[in-house]
Amino acid sequence: MTAARKKGHKGGRPEMLSRNIEITSFRASVRIHAVHRRGEEPEIESGPWLELRGTLDEPVKGVRDVILSLYPRDKMEVASAGAIIGMKPMEVVLTWTHTEFDRVWALALSGQMKFAHLYFTTPRYRTGLVVSASFSSEREE
Repeated sequence: MTAARKKGHKGGRPEMLSRNIEITSFRASVRIHAVHRRGEEPEIESGPWLELRGTLDEPVKGVRDVILSLYPRDKMEVASAGAIIGMKPMEVVLTWTHTEFDRVWALALSGQMKFAHLYFTTPRYRTGLVVSASFSSEREE
């Protein structure tokens, strides 16, 4: 029996988890900065950032606290909705198109963003992929 099988890893397809999150607070910001890369013309980059804090309905590897960082991108070049980049607390980064981000931004600023739902791979070495994310004013069943 291989070491991976002994530890419960089934090989091939990663184990998936689904969790509801109760949003407890948020922080919205808009940033601007000058960028000058060698050999290129200087440019100004700006963008909004939304940070949500909450509590998982069931712990993941003993962790219940979660920080969700959301921001828009011009091009969506990855095959996932986001990534888990750390644990204790669980840190999740989600990228959106500008149009979809504006909808999430409006939901947060209007005070209607109460819950989130994530579907993701079981974190290994404090990282994982988020397959889907949703936000709403009511808990998903």
